[in-house]
Amino acid sequence: MGKVIKSFPTILLADDNPSMLEIIIDVLGKKYTVVAALLNGASVLDQIDALRPDVAILDVSLGDMSGFEVAKRLGGRGCPAKIIFLTVHEAIDFVSEAFNIGASGYVFKSRVAEDLTKAIDVVINGGRFTSSTSLSSR
Repeated sequence: MGKVIKSFPTILLADDNPSMLEIIIDVLGKKYTVVAALLNGASVLDQIDALRPDVAILDVSLGDMSGFEVAKRLGGRGCPAKIIFLTVHEAIDFVSEAFNIGASGYVFKSRVAEDLTKAIDVVINGGRFTSSTSLSSR
């Protein structure tokens, strides 16, 4: 009987803060394969087709363009990678916009250690994930 080889999900990271990229890579540990850690949206658009990650984790604010703009362009060209936004923006308007443009996950940077690996696992399996907020809904 043949051996089943389980590959780790591949992840592309984009954040304009190099220190944050290091933190994210540390959080992902050995559970995932990080194929790239990029500092801007142009790099994502340029490299994602060659890298073919399972998941692209994008900051909403990438410096040269918004992560939302990157996600819209990727969707427009049929990129199969699942999109998770990792951001400081916790307002419901940002969360809604992310899902409206096709994101599968939305993780608050304040909850990166608690939520990021959960989000990836949910999204890889076809689900949607949003960090819970400390703000009470009224």
